[in-house]
Amino acid sequence: MRSRHDRLDLLARVLRDRPGITAAGLADELGVTERSVFRDLEYLRERGYPIEASRGRGGGLRLHGSWGLGRVLLSSEEALCALLSLAIAEKLGLPMFASHVAAARRKIVDAFPANERRRIGPLRERVFVGEPASAQVRASYREPDATPMRRLQAGFVAASVLTISYAKDDGEGAQRRIEPHALVINWPAWYLLALDLDRGAPRTFRFDRVRRVDVHDEKFQPRPRYVARELLDDPRVRIADI
Repeated sequence: MRSRHDRLDLLARVLRDRPGITAAGLADELGVTERSVFRDLEYLRERGYPIEASRGRGGGLRLHGSWGLGRVLLSSEEALCALLSLAIAEKLGLPMFASHVAAARRKIVDAFPANERRRIGPLRERVFVGEPASAQVRASYREPDATPMRRLQAGFVAASVLTISYAKDDGEGAQRRIEPHALVINWPAWYLLALDLDRGAPRTFRFDRVRRVDVHDEKFQPRPRYVARELLDDPRVRIADI
């Protein structure tokens, strides 16, 4: 049996995703009486939820369209950042609060409209956690530049083709046109696992060596596990959960 907290959370999501649902429909969905539904609706209204009710054909109950991410006072970009951070924490397997991390991630996903949830839900499947970086990498790794990282984030989330300017191991600059399929962390170093479109093969790119990122309108279908498997013999990429 659901706790009242879980029932209220489900009630709010149903009102948002199924505008026009009746009190009888909510009672059936939640497995409670209509009287309990009306008590819960009043409870949510008292706490600021903009619940609307209308009569007649096409009427019913709904949450006002302004309700959503604003309830947690996060912009879309901030919510995505929180979502990815929680997904990483979940994959790292925190010894404490593990169940709370998963619940928080699900609630942030649920805060997005349905069409956005379908887009961002699979993001955590594109993040891999490997073994800690070698002493050599730790000594040379630097904080990545913020501007290219913001563009990289946008292109990664949107599954857009990118053109990046990149400093190779010898310091020489190079330009690559890529599909950013996955991220891997070999703490503290971050890598992008990508398909190099000019060479037709997967490649790894260390975040702190990315100098410039241009995001294109062209889209691709993410294949994170295929690209990761192709790169398993790269000593920098040791995927723990494939």
